[in-house]
Amino acid sequence: MIKNIILDLAGVVLNLNLERDTQALHDVGLPDYKDCLQCPEIIIPMSAYLSGLLPIEDFLERIRPFCKQEATDDEILWSMDAVLDDIPQSRLARIAELRKKYRVYLLSNIYEAAWNHTLQQMGKHGYVPNDCFDQLFLSYEIKLAKPNPLIFHHLFQETGLNPEETVYFDDTEENVRIGSELGLQTCFVPMNKLEDCLDQWKL
Repeated sequence: MIKNIILDLAGVVLNLNLERDTQALHDVGLPDYKDCLQCPEIIIPMSAYLSGLLPIEDFLERIRPFCKQEATDDEILWSMDAVLDDIPQSRLARIAELRKKYRVYLLSNIYEAAWNHTLQQMGKHGYVPNDCFDQLFLSYEIKLAKPNPLIFHHLFQETGLNPEETVYFDDTEENVRIGSELGLQTCFVPMNKLEDCLDQWKL
């Protein structure tokens, strides 16, 4: 029996725009995100920054050698933000409805600027986080990030939920795998397709 829902943010609640992101990365001299994943010198500081675990100044210092010499700090930071897109009003309404039947939690690897963007997108439709989520677990605030199991254990401890009564939606296969190993019911979400997955689970 499902009593709790855990939602990832980017690619699940918040839509992502990979085409715009790829162009922005190329504009500053970086490869697209998939190729960044193949380069530890790029993806390690990038992932740490995007999870809010690496200060802006340190991120820029570590990423700049891989960027065009003429790329400005603002352009490099925009290349990180460009992927962030909208949240459909219908999705927020559906999550708010789910909260009437289930406890709903947000578990996200996110940095402060991306969270501010999320708040703006919710506000456009007249929503605030409390309308949709019982509690927020944001990596930049708690200084833990998926797929580290500790962030899941932190959520379990703070909420007291039973993993077996909980379904976890995420668009990253590694995060889904860790969640499953920790006893959660899990669902891999194709990017920007949360509604299809909720339908599959009859939620």
